[in-house]
Amino acid sequence: MTGDLTVIHRRLLAFVGILLAATLVGMVVLWPASERLPEGDTEPLEDLVAGEVVGITIVEGEADPDVGISGDRAELAVELLDGPDEGQVADLSIDVDGFPAVEVGDRVALDRTVDGDGEEQYFLTDFQRTPTLWLLALIFVGAVLLISRWQGLRALVGLALSLAVVVLFIVPAIVAGSSPPLVALVGAVAVMIVTLYLTHGLSEMTTAAVVGTSAALALTVALGTFFVDRARITGFASDDAVFARFAIDGLDLQGLVLAGLIIAALGVLDDVTISQSSTVFALHETDRTLGWGQLFARAMTVGRDHIASVINTLFLAYTGASIALLLLFSTGSLPVGEILNSEVLAEELVKTIVGSLGLIMAVPLTTALAAAVAVARPDDAPPVRFHHDHGPRSRAKATRPIGSEVDTERLEAPASTWADELRSAREHAKRDDDGPDEPQGRPGGDGQ
Repeated sequence: MTGDLTVIHRRLLAFVGILLAATLVGMVVLWPASERLPEGDTEPLEDLVAGEVVGITIVEGEADPDVGISGDRAELAVELLDGPDEGQVADLSIDVDGFPAVEVGDRVALDRTVDGDGEEQYFLTDFQRTPTLWLLALIFVGAVLLISRWQGLRALVGLALSLAVVVLFIVPAIVAGSSPPLVALVGAVAVMIVTLYLTHGLSEMTTAAVVGTSAALALTVALGTFFVDRARITGFASDDAVFARFAIDGLDLQGLVLAGLIIAALGVLDDVTISQSSTVFALHETDRTLGWGQLFARAMTVGRDHIASVINTLFLAYTGASIALLLLFSTGSLPVGEILNSEVLAEELVKTIVGSLGLIMAVPLTTALAAAVAVARPDDAPPVRFHHDHGPRSRAKATRPIGSEVDTERLEAPASTWADELRSAREHAKRDDDGPDEPQGRPGGDGQ
């Protein structure tokens, strides 16, 4: 950061400090103690056994056209890769109509049971997907590090911290009986502050994005609370939520809907706000003579495009998550009004529209804050991207000749420094053409 913080930046930092303190207090108060977590009523299940399909035989059965089944069965020979019978081959029989297609070479997960007579049986439970997921994760990490390098590494660390907050705080706190929206809000703010500063550095640009995200998130929570209640979204439309309610006594399903909206909204908001703040500071570095109004207007040109594209992204994201439901509706004969009125679709519409409203407001809020901070910076302040490397530059450093060992610093210098160097170079060139100048301060002297 620069040595002399502007008044507006100090105020924004004070706000972030208060927000961080409140978040830490909230996490301490809401942190689930072990005695508040429900104890399982059943013993832990036995681990699934890994296996590989080594043979398939299709046994034809009697078809039932009325039900739409073929009646065929598949006799599988599965080599056991772990468990007490590792190395042996288990014979399984599955209904072809009730399972996805299985091929020789597929890695599968088997459930091992022992009946009252001590007879051991294996049942096909699922496919083995973990190796593929690890491969995909390695490709993702490699692509991030290859293209984004150190900033990408910081982003991956931020992603790990976000996951830790969700797994270690948000989910256990809700299970322990705390209010889902409150837990989600506290966890979301913690994720926002840590990941934004970790990924983008301690700079005026990041501070403006943090404050803008906080304001937009607060508006999203207010709108979500109002419209989830007014639309009578109960949360019972989700089978997963209903099952969770059976497992967790007193779970607030309506609050769970709002908690999901908060977390999902943050994922879009921090992307939009950091992009807008970065745009403002990039424009300011290009022309430091721009006033607040000009800077705001130019950055909003980019912001409007961002709003249009991200709103479409939100709609497509929710549509993709509900594609099976839309297919089900398309095969029925329900009127459009009845379909829209159903809670399962109304819930997604509320989430999409409320999230979009928060996004729309985040753009001008963040742009205005970032522009105010940018125009208040000193003229000799270094570019925001290099605050962690350099302090305020002196004139001597900024005017080193081209080709010296500090050319990299010249590339980071503000536009005004480049203009000074250009004028200095022109004056030197003029003196070389006209001959040596008369010494200053000795009128009539001979130059000796």
